[in-house]
Amino acid sequence: MTSLDKALHILDVLCEQGQCSIKHLAQRTGYPAPTVHRLLQVLVRNSFVTHHSRTKDYALSLKHLEFGARVRADLRLASLVMPALRELMELSGETVNLVVFEHYEAIYVEQVVNPRSMLPMFTRIGARTPLYCSGVGKAYLAAQNAHFIHQYCEAVPLQEKTRYTLVREQDLMADLENIRHQGYATDNEEMEYGVRCVAALIHQSPLVIMGSISISGPAARISTEKLSQLGVQVRRAAQEISTGLGFKASPGAKDNS
Repeated sequence: MTSLDKALHILDVLCEQGQCSIKHLAQRTGYPAPTVHRLLQVLVRNSFVTHHSRTKDYALSLKHLEFGARVRADLRLASLVMPALRELMELSGETVNLVVFEHYEAIYVEQVVNPRSMLPMFTRIGARTPLYCSGVGKAYLAAQNAHFIHQYCEAVPLQEKTRYTLVREQDLMADLENIRHQGYATDNEEMEYGVRCVAALIHQSPLVIMGSISISGPAARISTEKLSQLGVQVRRAAQEISTGLGFKASPGAKDNS
């Protein structure tokens, strides 16, 4: 058993028992008291556990409330979004996706597939995709400031996925400016040949991005002209979902369709 296993076991005991002394934790876990003490110091240092100086007991920190709030938000997001995804699939006739963002990547977490489409795409549940060459990712980048985008381009090589991929920072920045203006992002075969998509962000507040939804499908069926029509649809759906999450647009904001 690794130290990580033991630390997680200690957290489980604290969750079950509440405040505990080192002696009690040693009895409950079966680990030597010095081992328990050493692991507790690591957990305290990283704000997962608090130490009460008066009683000498240990307890879970408020940090775990953040985890719980995040899980509740994600569950709420999924339950709220699925009806909207189904409606958007019916309206567009194409596959609709929900992603969340983590470590400079977009992760596909929900999907409503168009049963008529037999085209295998990278947009499967659990798949991760770069930000710079996907519609969902570019929608996210467009909401960031120039410093963040520059840091991203420094950290993540802009590699060519297809001949349409934007691999120069200045070209990406120009595209992001256009995304800000129109309120949705497009992927015009930039990630995978034969696949086009449009995407828009889901906000809980102006500074809190919950995820993004996209419409994706074969380029043979989604012409460049149809991209703008689908863009309006996905933008409106994202705005409705954001409103359901409590987001209030600024008074000057409007649907620029």
